[in-house]
Amino acid sequence: MRPILWLLLLFALAVAITLAARFDEGYVLVVIPPWRLEMSFVLAAVSMLALYGAIWLVVRILRLALSLPTDVRAWRNRRRSDKADDELTRAIAAYLSGQPAHAQKLATSAYKRERRPMAALVAAHAALAEGDRATASLYLDGLETDPGELTAARQAAEAKLAEAEVIAAPLEIPPA
Repeated sequence: MRPILWLLLLFALAVAITLAARFDEGYVLVVIPPWRLEMSFVLAAVSMLALYGAIWLVVRILRLALSLPTDVRAWRNRRRSDKADDELTRAIAAYLSGQPAHAQKLATSAYKRERRPMAALVAAHAALAEGDRATASLYLDGLETDPGELTAARQAAEAKLAEAEVIAAPLEIPPA
């Protein structure tokens, strides 16, 4: 319905301009030495509107062309972030379904795309489930989390890592 109203308004405007142009007896004289141009007022007005439209279009195209690098960079970052989110979701699902090796692979890939604490925690937990303490320690080192659930998950992983190291450490009997 709205496009029909716009079209009707456009036709009404065209009719109004045509009726106003019939009674126009004025003219415009443009002198740029050595040339002299004489035209009707309506033709001059229409020419000025067309010139304004052309300049507006050129400026608009230039703005679009100049903003393309920024837009493409933002699109690539958004795409990389979306892929990292997808891999992290799949890593969590794989970890919960009992596939820690696949979960670690997906979480590592997500962590390489975007260094998120959640991806590092999932990779560390998956590495601990696989028995790979060195990789788990690598992910937990330098991991900064805000207070909350991620900190609790990090502390749980660190506790598992410490427990695994205590169990794996050989018992030393003091010399008597």
